[in-house]
Amino acid sequence: MSASRASAASAPARPRPAGREARKREMPARLSMGSAPLLAVVAAAGLMLVALGNNAARESLGSAPLLFWSGLSLTYGPIAYRLLSRSASRAERIALVLILGMALYGVKILHSPVSFDLHDELGTWRQTSDLIANGHYLSFNPLVEGYAGYPTLSSVTAALAQLCHLNIFHAGLIMIGIARATLMLALFLFLERVTGSARCAGVGAAIYACNPSFLYFDSQFGYESLALPVAGALLLVTLLWTGEGRPEGRRPWLEVLAALAVLICTLTVTHHMTSYAVLAFLLAWVATAWLVGGRLSRRAAINSRSWRWPLVEMPGPGWIRVGPLVPALLLAATVAAWFFLVAHKVTVAELGGTLTGVVESTVGLIFGSHGPKTLFQSSGQTNSFAARVLALASVVPLLLAIPFGLWRTWRRGSNPPIWKVLALAGSLFPVTLGLRLTLEGTETSQRASEFVFLGLAFLVAILVEGWSDRPRRHLATVGRNAALAALATVIFLGGFVIGESPVTRQPGPFLVSAESRSVSSEGLAASHFAARNLRPYSEILSDRPNATFLASYAHLNPLLGYVAGVPVTQVFFGRTFTPEDRTIIGDGHIRYIVVDGRQSRSLPVVGIYFERYEPHAFAHRKPIGEADLQKFGFAHGFNRIYSNGPIVIYDTTSLPPEKHAPGGP
Repeated sequence: MSASRASAASAPARPRPAGREARKREMPARLSMGSAPLLAVVAAAGLMLVALGNNAARESLGSAPLLFWSGLSLTYGPIAYRLLSRSASRAERIALVLILGMALYGVKILHSPVSFDLHDELGTWRQTSDLIANGHYLSFNPLVEGYAGYPTLSSVTAALAQLCHLNIFHAGLIMIGIARATLMLALFLFLERVTGSARCAGVGAAIYACNPSFLYFDSQFGYESLALPVAGALLLVTLLWTGEGRPEGRRPWLEVLAALAVLICTLTVTHHMTSYAVLAFLLAWVATAWLVGGRLSRRAAINSRSWRWPLVEMPGPGWIRVGPLVPALLLAATVAAWFFLVAHKVTVAELGGTLTGVVESTVGLIFGSHGPKTLFQSSGQTNSFAARVLALASVVPLLLAIPFGLWRTWRRGSNPPIWKVLALAGSLFPVTLGLRLTLEGTETSQRASEFVFLGLAFLVAILVEGWSDRPRRHLATVGRNAALAALATVIFLGGFVIGESPVTRQPGPFLVSAESRSVSSEGLAASHFAARNLRPYSEILSDRPNATFLASYAHLNPLLGYVAGVPVTQVFFGRTFTPEDRTIIGDGHIRYIVVDGRQSRSLPVVGIYFERYEPHAFAHRKPIGEADLQKFGFAHGFNRIYSNGPIVIYDTTSLPPEKHAPGGP
């Protein structure tokens, strides 16, 4: 026998796996995607129906609503059904939540696939374009004043556009897509850690997608769309900081503290209302922890260091959790510093009038100075009977879930404080519905939904989990989950009805002052002309849709509000050009006036032609007069420099002094 054979013979024999089970143990663990790939295909089919419905709506075909609503149902319903199942793995649930979020983001893209057309989106476009051109992060924004104080979205979009040689539209779509995926993942992980159940997390994410702002408003190219995933990540890291949901084991305090600092600073400079909402949530969390039996302490040192942290001692088997007080204090400090040092003017300018209007409308409604707003109606645009039924049917289950959820979370003191705070957040849902009875409160109710629905998602998830704990037969389980999925689909579709006007749910022919439905080739052509030929950053007077295009694409500044105590838009109302109009133009340094003759054809869908301070705002009884819009063509000193169909642009630089101002045509 040779030496090599002898050494081989003397070597110990390699143990062989004994059977199939041993081979399974040796194989690496694989992620089980389950039905996720199939449901991704189903969601794609739903998006195809939505696209066909939108194309039919652009042609004013009768099949448009059926195709559109069928596509929404097919996109949402099957995923909701699978998330309710107990057999889905954690990996499959995460995949389904991401598929749901991105598919619904696809619905928003299919509404306007070639350009931004919403007011806030074009405001962000203007902010990003100014940043690329001038390098100024806090430049004045005439469309959305708050953008000048919260530059995160414009900054990252500008960086992506320049690094990848993309235009702002494509860079913005990518940024909001990343934000949507991050939001869904952060929401799932947060609810999973709070409830200890991947099934609860999946169900909660599906319910959160039912909030009225989710489909369009929270998918637009706006700063709140980026702030929401940052807020979700901050709440998740705060859970890591407190240790709730996982009391055992070592927590990496320094790493978590660093993550908290980064997320808090990012959120602060991204969006004001989201920062304030998260701060209120954290403060409520601290207060609840104190009230349910916790107490602030400095007895415990972290990782055997000499410095100490504020802790909250919770009821339990003698262990101490680090409370949310540190994140709350850090966020309060950064929000206050940023507000007073940088963003106080633009924040007050943007939010002050809105909050004042909400308070005045609410007080007037309570004390009877004016009646409630007619529900499901907006400037003559009325929802169909089926849409009203769908909206009401979506609200009732959520209202019923609140008392049962509160009882479920507060009846036992052993439930962690975060449960109680989430339940209280969900209980604010009826308050937000009440705001919709006032004209000024509708927008506030809409924008509060993305925060309140976090609590509602938690309440519904724990109720579904608790109700289906008992074992049932397979057919009974399938029937129950199918019924729950159908109910969730009704809530989703009804939330969309509540959140969107009938005319803005799908694209279609031109309408007067109807947000995305006011986009037209004539308006875009006028903005392109202005970008090439007019002096940028000049003051202009224009109707709301054309002012949005001209402010973004042509870098002109629409003048709003008052001049010498008079609404600037008064210039458009009246058959003659008066000396008072001349004073407004002179004192406001208005260089150009843009007139869209289509305004005389119908009432404004959103209730205003120009701005909220115009005469008869939100109460127009008849369209603006054709002679009111044509008077500039007869008055001396107005030079017509552009005319394309209904849109005319006048230059005012040749206007004579006020004392020589003509009386009219």
